[in-house]
Amino acid sequence: MTEFSELITKIVISAFAATGLIEFLKNIIKTQKTWIFVILMPIVAIACYCACEFLPPVVIGCILTIGMVQLCYQLIVQGFKNIITAFINKSAGKNDE
Repeated sequence: MTEFSELITKIVISAFAATGLIEFLKNIIKTQKTWIFVILMPIVAIACYCACEFLPPVVIGCILTIGMVQLCYQLIVQGFKNIITAFINKSAGKNDE
């Protein structure tokens, strides 16, 4: 790979990892103050990029796995749950008529 494509790859991997970690942290840190996550985001993003750049691949692999599990949970499990709940509520509403 060229130097530029390696840079882009590291940026994309770091972005996915940081996004997932921020979502993971939102489940741990329960607060209405969203500015906390605005402040945490660049710190987490820089930490993920530094992990990608300076640490062994296993470290960013673990961080990325945690982040992707969180994102997939939100997209797949919660998404299907919302679809099923909406379908049940819609069906229950039709039965009442």
